[in-house]
Amino acid sequence: MFATTALAALFFVPASSEMGFLLAACALLTMTGSIDDRYDLHYQLRLGVQALSACLMIWGANTSLLSFGDIFGFGDIKLGFLSIPITIVAVIGMINAFNMIDGIDGLSGGLSLITVTALYFLIGDRIADGASNILLLMIGALTAYLIMNLHIFPKWTPKIFMGDAGSMVLGFTITAFLIRYSQGIKEIMMPVTGLWLVAVPLMDIFVTCIRRIRHGRSPFHPDRTHVHHIFMKAGLSRRNTLLVILAFHSIAVTIGVVLETTIHSDYISFIFFAVLFFAYLEFIKHSFKASKWIKRTFRKTR
Repeated sequence: MFATTALAALFFVPASSEMGFLLAACALLTMTGSIDDRYDLHYQLRLGVQALSACLMIWGANTSLLSFGDIFGFGDIKLGFLSIPITIVAVIGMINAFNMIDGIDGLSGGLSLITVTALYFLIGDRIADGASNILLLMIGALTAYLIMNLHIFPKWTPKIFMGDAGSMVLGFTITAFLIRYSQGIKEIMMPVTGLWLVAVPLMDIFVTCIRRIRHGRSPFHPDRTHVHHIFMKAGLSRRNTLLVILAFHSIAVTIGVVLETTIHSDYISFIFFAVLFFAYLEFIKHSFKASKWIKRTFRKTR
């Protein structure tokens, strides 16, 4: 996915130093992820590389979080001297969010495709820096990947996997787009809209890490407590689990896009997202009963 998108970008995206730094960061993550898939690198080394990629984005591509917007209704929340550390933490967090949720076929790729499609809808031709072309290339690469990952045409295509190399690059690229086009002179959407566009990976990593810390484990210690594991433990098949999570993410993204394009209020959008987040927490709290209800619903629709 990285190789084809990067190669095509050389022909269809205007050349710039900012694009060069972003491609360099993606190449670094792809290489690190590939080595990690083979040799299982220590998480501290992965975090270091992710932080370096964030720095390439901040100083090379001039992309960083400057403000959270007017999410509390008291005025724009400027980050000031906290801009750089918060940006690095945000990039690392979202890279690992897309990496950690990549637990069943099609999940990380499907979530990414929904988010990238929404970004293309929001950006369109409003920015003349080739961003829409990059998003189209990503949509094409993700669609091709999902066809083979889900083995839709088993007679004609091999089954391939994304691995850390793919999921980390997707998390980084999506985060770079969300930050770049919600801040400063290139702002075309509210910062809070970015939360809607990565709703499922964001909420999953937050809840999973908090649960691990409460049980005295490292937040980077792998286990089977992600949202897709919960559904499968309740008896849903992998296919149905994938459909439920992608449907939920599609609804969340759609709500975010509608709030962005109609109301365009940071405060109202943030309130709605907070409601969604607390509803998600309640679902996780009663996840076994909720997933059982979903399983019965799937049986009735057959």
